[in-house]
Order: sequence, then structure tokens, then C-alpha cells
Amino acid sequence: MRPRGLPAALALVAALAALALLAGCGGGAGTKAPEHPFGSPPAPAAGIHAWAAGESGDLLVTSDGGANWARQKFYLPQRAVDVTFSDVQSGWLVTDAGTVLATADGGAGWTVVEKVKLDVKSIAATDDRTAWIAGNAVGAAGDPGVSAVLRTTDGGKTWMRLSFGDALLADVAFSDRRHGVLIALDRIWSTRDGGRTWNLRKQFPMTVLTSVAAGDGRQAWVAGWGTQDGAPLVWATRDGGATWRRLRIDVPAPKPGALQTRQIAAAGGSRLWLTCDAGVLATADGGRTWELQKVAAGLPQAIAAADEQHVLATTQLAAIVATADGGATWPAFGGGGTPAQPLTSITAVAAQPAP
Repeated sequence: MRPRGLPAALALVAALAALALLAGCGGGAGTKAPEHPFGSPPAPAAGIHAWAAGESGDLLVTSDGGANWARQKFYLPQRAVDVTFSDVQSGWLVTDAGTVLATADGGAGWTVVEKVKLDVKSIAATDDRTAWIAGNAVGAAGDPGVSAVLRTTDGGKTWMRLSFGDALLADVAFSDRRHGVLIALDRIWSTRDGGRTWNLRKQFPMTVLTSVAAGDGRQAWVAGWGTQDGAPLVWATRDGGATWRRLRIDVPAPKPGALQTRQIAAAGGSRLWLTCDAGVLATADGGRTWELQKVAAGLPQAIAAADEQHVLATTQLAAIVATADGGATWPAFGGGGTPAQPLTSITAVAAQPAP
């Protein structure tokens, strides 16, 4: 999944700042950039795999919880805007040109399976054969412009397309092959038949919805913020999206708008993390109480949970932060090999390490 709504000018400023920092700018001639400009990096966590997208033609990948990262090529002059893995081997990604790719070997090799005429916002998958894509119209002048969700159940060989008119779709997530949630900027839909049909469940005035996370069974959470006060908003469902309840977040904002949520991650049915300018909003009790967790570098953007303790997030400074204690601490990987621009998406999977 990826963060929404970062202004282009702000992203450029952040990228330049990251380049200056990683290059050791501001020092005397010959000054060497520190090996770890954001402090001590995360400790290795065997079996915690993650893939981060946003650079042209490749991904950043880790198999030790974010302590070390390598580049993984998909060999196209396009940026991946979203990436998802349902297990350590089976993954999908979509690019800013609408190219859909799949892998069955953990990302060592990628195959183009489709090219869609959409401004793709999100891709979700439950296995190596079943995936859903949500995107908005990108037609030429005079084109009626129809947003859509595409669905495949045969590994990308064929796709079913459902139109959503002029809705500005933002994200899609599935907890299993049947139960899924789709959001637009101000609406929530759910499906119980794998995306063949969708039911509009909620419509919110004066609200911007940004992200959806699926849990086990029929659980899902939708994050957003209010346009009147910038307050963070979260809704939860336990019945596959038929009914929703709002979770109250009683955390004071350090400054106006600092808690506007970008993306949400979930693990274990009761642990949630939301990225915002001030850090990471987190709950360990299903939303009854919340705390604001500080990160080591930059403003958190995309976020993904491998399990209840291991969570990784990209930042506006291009560093990647990771926690191995549920968010009590968020050390950052940075320095050599980090990207020159913020990453747009991250996905994480926990697997047993090889004996």
C-alpha cells in the first residue's frame, strides 16, 4: 500500500534534503557521510521479509526485519506505486504506467501479466492467483472517465472489470478470498463474494479516507481524517464490512494537522499503527487507547506489519524505519543504498527462518 496526497513540491524538497543528508552536505571538503546518519539501525530479525517500492525499475528488499536491504530488479523504466506479498514467494506490483507484474519466487523474477489504463492506487492479493486492482480514470479529453476495480483468479491471465463511475478510489484490501473492503475519498464498499459485487456501506461528509487494512477473517479497518479539524479517524468492522464503528483517538495533536493519517497497518486483530506527520499512532487493545510513537527519521509514509511486533515504514526522508517491539522504538536504516526519493509502498511478511 502507498501514502496518499503528498504534494509534489513537498516530495521534491524532502528528496533534496535526503540527498544532502546522505551525502554529508554542510561539512568541510572531503567530509565523509556517516555510516548510520539516523543512529543505530534495526537489529536483524530473521524471517521478517519486506519489499519497498517507489524507485524506477526496482524494489528494496529485506529478509532480516530491515537491518539490511538489497535491490531487486523488475527491469522496467517505471516506478512501482504499490506492491503486495501474500507469502514469502507470491507477490504482485503495479507501476505508474499501469503495468501489472507478478512473482512466484520472492521477487527474484517478475513477469508482466497485464497493462491497465488506470491511475492505479492499490493492489491487494490473497495468493499467487487471486488479486484486485483499484484505480481511477486517466482517459484523454472527452473520455467519460470511469474508475474501476479489476479482479483476477487465474494469476493474471484474465481480469474482470467493475466500474465505479467518477468515484476517486483510494485503496482496497482483502482478509480472505471472499471478504474485501474498498474505499474512495468519502465512501466505503465491501464485498462478500470476492469482488464480483460490491455494496456501498458508508458515505462520509467532510472526510478524507486514505487507507484500509484487512485483518484475519472478516476484520478490517479504514483510516482517514476530518477536513474541518484534521483529526485522525478510524472505523472498524468485524463482520466483513456490513457494519462499522468508529474508534476514538484521544491523542493531542502537537500542531494542527500533525495527526492526519496517511496509512494504516494491522496485526493480530487488536494492534493497529497509523502514520502521520507527528509519528506513528498505535493501539494494542483494538482502539480503546492510543499512543503517539516517535520515529528515528523523517515523516512516516507507507507502513506494513509482518506480525504484532515487527512493523516497517517508509519515510519522507527516504530512510526506512522498523520496530521489533510493537513500536516502543523505531530505529532507521539509512545511508548507503537508500533511495533518493520517498518510497510509495511497503509490504511485509513473517516466515520461519530456514534451519
